[in-house]
Amino acid sequence: MKTAFEQIKNDHRIYIGKSYEEQMSYRVDELIQDKECIQQLLQIQKQQLNAPSLAITGLLFGKMYSVITMGLYEMIVKHNLILDMMSSHVGIELKEKNAMNYIISEDAVYSTRDLSDEKMRELIRTFLVKHLQPLFQQVAQTTGCKSTHMRSIVSHNLHQRYCQLIQTHPEHKEYAEKIFRWFTTEACFSKNMRNPLHFNFRFYEADNGKETYVRRHCCMKYMLHGADKSKCCPTCPLISDEERDQRL
Repeated sequence: MKTAFEQIKNDHRIYIGKSYEEQMSYRVDELIQDKECIQQLLQIQKQQLNAPSLAITGLLFGKMYSVITMGLYEMIVKHNLILDMMSSHVGIELKEKNAMNYIISEDAVYSTRDLSDEKMRELIRTFLVKHLQPLFQQVAQTTGCKSTHMRSIVSHNLHQRYCQLIQTHPEHKEYAEKIFRWFTTEACFSKNMRNPLHFNFRFYEADNGKETYVRRHCCMKYMLHGADKSKCCPTCPLISDEERDQRL
């Protein structure tokens, strides 16, 4: 399991074990409950990014949170491990610009082989509803950006990672699709609840055959470069498909 933990750390910035707890800058439950904590974190990131506004900092915080979301997904599919991501179990270590390491106790790690599908869906739903959604709501209230935009950016990156995963690991395709649906549809939810990461994206195939999903909302990272749209990524909704072809 230590080998898996090391790979997860290198690939997804998820640090598992009590030895990392001293590195925490903030606990996620504090960020959700304490407006001063989230304000402080975002002001630090704004300064480190030299961002033109706190709203752009908030959107980019959401984009960076894709890292842990994609990590959770890949842990299940590739390593047969799942985390209990209650906000009280997770800490954040601030790094350069708006990079973050995610720190969690080994006690929160479970083998998927020991759990029922129902329990796994419960753990995924806990992350989405009791961690990701309230954290993004607090960021949105603090910065003026929209929680919906942050969630769509995370969902888009998860869609992209799913496509990459089934291409590089076709042996995982059936299981990867099942878990992907748990993260992005109402498969983990009761009839009256909506998955915060349930979004539809336009699928685009370039002339050179490369494929991608187009984002619904721009992450606004190009604003860090003087609003130069040549810095937009190839999945950005602000650029034309002709430009997209050139960048893919």
